[in-house]
Amino acid sequence: MKTLITLALAASMGLASLAHASNENASALSSVTTKDNKISVYLKEGMGKVKLAILDEDGKTLHSQRVKVKTDIKVPYDLSKLPSGEYHVLIESNIKENNADYTIYTVETKEEPIAYPLMAYGKNLDNSAFKLTVIGLEEPGVEVTIVDSKGKVLLKESIQEPNAFKKVYRLENIKTENVSVIVKDQKGRVKNLYFN
Repeated sequence: MKTLITLALAASMGLASLAHASNENASALSSVTTKDNKISVYLKEGMGKVKLAILDEDGKTLHSQRVKVKTDIKVPYDLSKLPSGEYHVLIESNIKENNADYTIYTVETKEEPIAYPLMAYGKNLDNSAFKLTVIGLEEPGVEVTIVDSKGKVLLKESIQEPNAFKKVYRLENIKTENVSVIVKDQKGRVKNLYFN
């Protein structure tokens, strides 16, 4: 009889701990992080069978999948190909049971600005002169550095034109084919120019 009571007590404790694990809600056992229009859904052990869905701002399902959570897992999603806007991540746990629970996370994607290269051009005028043209500047402030073939700096100057500029450089006792020009704007974009 003692053994039977001990077994019943052990079984009820086991069921109570199992019931406690399943009573934790979906929001307590999950989290969502975003970075660069990519979503990471973290699911903790104990969620069981889970339905994940990505919904647009109108509630239309864009993607849906089922995951069996045995240990802590991360489920990544890449939303960079979708238009920028608001999206919802639906996490539904215990989907096969009567006590199904769900939570919804809202994430927002933003359009990444297009990074254009620095547009700088050099034109050889003769053996000792060249014309430098820089266009499409978004901020004033361009650093122009002229170096010889050994890397020695011959000239370094800052030009504070807001949109574009042209400037003729004349070299003394050195040919244009023996120099290179390094152009760097305020955003850190760099263009190297060589003359042949």
